[in-house]
Parts: sequence; C-alpha cells; structure tokens
Amino acid sequence: MRFFFLGLSLGSALILSGCNTTPYDRSTIYYEREQFAAQLAKDLGVADTILQHGRCSLIVSTPDSNTGTYYFCTYALTANRLYVQGWDAKTLKYVELVQLDVTNLKKMSLYTFLRTKQLQLTEERRQIALSASIDDGGYIDAEATERLFDAIKAKGVPVAKSEGLITPPAAPVPMIVPIVMPKSYR
Repeated sequence: MRFFFLGLSLGSALILSGCNTTPYDRSTIYYEREQFAAQLAKDLGVADTILQHGRCSLIVSTPDSNTGTYYFCTYALTANRLYVQGWDAKTLKYVELVQLDVTNLKKMSLYTFLRTKQLQLTEERRQIALSASIDDGGYIDAEATERLFDAIKAKGVPVAKSEGLITPPAAPVPMIVPIVMPKSYR
C-alpha cells in the first residue's frame, strides 16, 4: 500500500511539473484587441475596414492534403480579403503569413468535432485551415470560427463537405523497441 501512495504522489508531481500557466500561442503572438487594427495598418498597410479579427492557429498545405505547416497567428477579415499574420518579437511588427482574396477561393468547409471547429479554405494551389482562439489563447473559440465561416460563405464561396481535420505533421519521437527475454536467459 505504501508503494501505491508513493507512486501516486510521484506521478502527480511529474504531471504537475509539466503544467504551464501561459498558453504557448499567447506567449508567441502579440494581440491586443483594442489596438489591433491600428497596429495592422501600421505594420502591413491594411487600410480596409476590419470586420472580424482575433487570435488563431493556422495550418498551410496543398489542396486535398490533410497535413501542413502549423503557425500560431492573428487574423483579420476585411470586405474581400483575409489576412493572417505572425508576430516578429525582434522588430515588434506583424509579419504576413497568408493573404487571400475571397474571390479566389474554389471551395470552403467547416470541420466540426465537439467544441473543435476548423475553417478550411481551398484555393487553386493552396489550402489553409484556421481555428480562431479566445483572446487569452490556449483554447479554440468555436463561435468565432463559425462567424468567420458564415462571413466568408456570405460572399458566395462554394461550400463543400469537410474531408476531416487538417493537422500538423507528427513530431519526431524516438522509437522504443521492447526487448523481451525469457526467464531462462536471466
């Protein structure tokens, strides 16, 4: 019984030691809701009225792919364009990751699984998957993702059925090969 409680306490300590108080996306992407439009106009020259904006996660891939490059980001939707940008902490400026004209979209879809929503936009040679996050980062904002989907759909973009979640590539992990030795060799 003593070993059970020892193992339980060591396991709890190990799990809690990995806890982080700041979500990784919040620590890497600067976003201040009140100042965002002015900052974006200054950094990227976006002069159009911004209809929606927020923090997000982005995956960029090729059409009909379910894997792509992953970024933490902010997004801004204007009347005809979607701007997605990262943050350069060295220069204190937003840097463009993706800019797409809504009229160039071939199709769009919304992948939904429980509280996860992913907006999937397909151009001729590029596909992006975007999920809006809450302002504090760390969690998907399903309602904001759906509002973005509805706003782009209202511009006449064809809606298709989602083929599934688009994900970043799996991280490389060391391969563990168990070696089983019969008792007779010990």
